[in-house]
Amino acid sequence: MTNCGEGRQVYIRKLDENDYSVYREVTYAHFHYKNVFTEKFMQTIWKEVNAANGIASTIIEKSTGEICGFCQLKNVDTPTPEIGIDMRDGYMGKRYAQEAVKLLMDYASRQYDVDYFIWKAKKTNSVSRHIAEKAGGRLISEEATMEQWLIDYGKEKGVLQEEDISYICTYKIETV
Repeated sequence: MTNCGEGRQVYIRKLDENDYSVYREVTYAHFHYKNVFTEKFMQTIWKEVNAANGIASTIIEKSTGEICGFCQLKNVDTPTPEIGIDMRDGYMGKRYAQEAVKLLMDYASRQYDVDYFIWKAKKTNSVSRHIAEKAGGRLISEEATMEQWLIDYGKEKGVLQEEDISYICTYKIETV
């Protein structure tokens, strides 16, 4: 197992096959459409996470050796990889995510030609947005998750209200 970085509270290492059951647990716990979450679907997610153009890391709590979450980069073959994180419920609110994200960005900056990182979060996910901001992220866009014509049509017909529309916030995080 390749260690990718070590902080005060956590260290990150490359994801491996032994992490699958915990990765599945975390993914399922935070997945909104549980009725489509099958083993075949999970295998597809697992393959995508382990794709050649990304880095998937396991976050380990140093004091216990327990897996507390996962962080990953997509599109490391570009100068603007996208970073993401998913923590186990019992490990949220301890600043582990902030530390792990910094470790992963430091690792990627040493290994790849990175201009800056992209962080995407639902507008309603204040925790994810907070982590992006703590990492130095600057909000660069806020976009609806559905096409504008569909929003306009739904509002015109009276079947869509502003509170029904989800938005994605995109942050730009400069390398150090």
